[in-house]
Formats: sequence, structure tokens, C-alpha cells
Amino acid sequence: MTVQRENIEGLQLVHTGLVCRDIDAAKARLSEALNVCWVGVEREDWSLIIFGKPVNIPLRIAHASNGQANFELIEAVPDTPWVTTEDLIQHHMCFHSSDSEAVCRQFEARGYQRVLGAPGDPQGYFQDPAGLLIEIIGDGLLDYLQGYYQQSLVVRDAEEAAI
Repeated sequence: MTVQRENIEGLQLVHTGLVCRDIDAAKARLSEALNVCWVGVEREDWSLIIFGKPVNIPLRIAHASNGQANFELIEAVPDTPWVTTEDLIQHHMCFHSSDSEAVCRQFEARGYQRVLGAPGDPQGYFQDPAGLLIEIIGDGLLDYLQGYYQQSLVVRDAEEAAI
């Protein structure tokens, strides 16, 4: 007997998440390779729920776009989902849904482990049994991220015009 599962509909890829050991070195390397300019790199304290426990951690996160793809670069923090022993790794894929709360419930119902966020939250990281991390976001966080990607394109275009 074959079990038919309902597909999760309406997901739009927002960005590819990368984790690095040194954000400044990774930015320099990727700026040239991907033709991007990074924005938003200051260290900020984030209050999060990781593996069901509230934590406050300092994160350095940068965002960039080349007009065809968006990227999120996170500097590694020990004992969090953002760790690596490599200089740079692909970490997660981020998807948007206008009904992110329902999509998060679908991932939870399918047995994906919630890594970031509390049960019932309308966004978060989910890990499949093979280790793939999928981030789900709603409209508010999409608007926030799109602002960074637009800034990245403006900065890149200004730098190219100055050459």
C-alpha cells in the first residue's frame, strides 16, 4: 500500500543561508564570486527559542542579492544551530508562505524537528531526518528581509556606477 501525502503548497524560495567562521573573510570571498554587496553586519543580541529553550545569543548576520538569488550569511556561534568547522558552508534554505503558520504545522505533523522557534510559532527552522534545515517565514519577516536585499542591490549598483 502506498501512502499519499499532501504536498506543502505555495512555498517561495527567499534565500540560501550560509554559515561561516569569519564573516568578514567570507563576505570578501563571496562578494567577488557572486557579484554582491553585503549589508547589515553589526553584532546583535537575538532572543530566540532553540530546541525548545529560550536563549539570548549574539549574531552577526549579513544579507546580499545579485538580483537573481538572495543570500544570508551568519557567523558561527558555538552551541547553536549556526556552527561549522569549515570556513563556509551552505546551511539552510529559507521559504516564504503567506500562510506560514499552517506550513509550520504541516512540517511539525510530518515529524520534522523544530530547531528554531516554539511549537505553534508562524516561522522557524525545521530539520528533516537526513539533516536538511528548512526555514519557514511569513509576510512580516519577508518584508524585513526584502529590505536588506534591496539595499544590497542599491549599494552594488552604486559601486558599479562609480567604476
